[in-house]
Amino acid sequence: MRPGGARLRFGVIGCGAVTERYHLPSLAASAEVELVGFADAMPPRAAELAARVGAGRGVGDYRELIGGIDAALVAVPNAWHEPIAVDLLDAGIHVLVEKPMARTTAECDRMLAAAERGRAVLAVGHDFRHFPVARYARDFFTAGLLGPILRVDLRQSAGGRWPYASTAVLSPTAGGGVLLDFGVHLFDLLLWWLGPIEPVHYRDDAEGGVESECEGELLVRGRAPFHLEVSRSRRLRDTVIVEGERATLEIGVFEPAVVRLTPRGGATLAGTAPDSRFERAPLRTVFDRQLADFIGAVHGQGAPLVGGAEARQAVALVEACYARRESLRWPWSWPEARAAATAR
Repeated sequence: MRPGGARLRFGVIGCGAVTERYHLPSLAASAEVELVGFADAMPPRAAELAARVGAGRGVGDYRELIGGIDAALVAVPNAWHEPIAVDLLDAGIHVLVEKPMARTTAECDRMLAAAERGRAVLAVGHDFRHFPVARYARDFFTAGLLGPILRVDLRQSAGGRWPYASTAVLSPTAGGGVLLDFGVHLFDLLLWWLGPIEPVHYRDDAEGGVESECEGELLVRGRAPFHLEVSRSRRLRDTVIVEGERATLEIGVFEPAVVRLTPRGGATLAGTAPDSRFERAPLRTVFDRQLADFIGAVHGQGAPLVGGAEARQAVALVEACYARRESLRWPWSWPEARAAATAR
């Protein structure tokens, strides 16, 4: 901690599209942050962002920032989350790392151990928890208003919704495809809302690469069936439906941001969670709140909303799905179908 309530000396490691569009405006506007350094494997990119905000310097190696920063955003390709975060945490630097926390639970565990050694805060950018509807749903489920959960159905499209400055997310080095990149957000929410989840069956179209389509059957708290579909190529419903003994709740966290409550035998009530600031600037509001939450944790005002131990649970669920991977065989990709077509 810096003396006298001075601003946190902040480093930005990874200067891609997500940093530029979402994290940087929040960091530059924060009165509690002093941006002192930007690091990226492409040094001109780091220099460009430093020049844009008129603060800090751009470097090609994040290790040049160690010793001069108190906290850092780590927004690099998945393969580098763990080694960079471990170096920073061991040096006592507080870390906000983009989701997924890491590619595997083993990598997560090394990050958690480094945070403990360095006595540093480790927070993970599961920004969906800061969406108003997500917080409303959390309160709803915590109060047990649906009664015992009977079944869950989640169908979410993820194509073209998030900017990328590189193709790393599409490489096998990312550790996974749409489930790890986007589905991990959904797993984090459902674990936060409903409690333990375990996979029973899982299928995707990775075929040695990274999946763009996946589906599975899981169990919530060991009893309620949970159907999952996440797609980069198809437009799906983009909501989760949770059926309980007393009522059914359909939730769209964002696009659509909606809550539909249908009491058993009653009419559906539809609306959203009112939040005037979010309605004016949704993503800016979410990233402002995520940064404020992280800074508060660094200043000892409580644990971050998504700490490393919680984020590890979502990675563990993705990992458990991949361990049960079966081929998701579309009609047009069946070998026997191709053979029959060739025979004609």
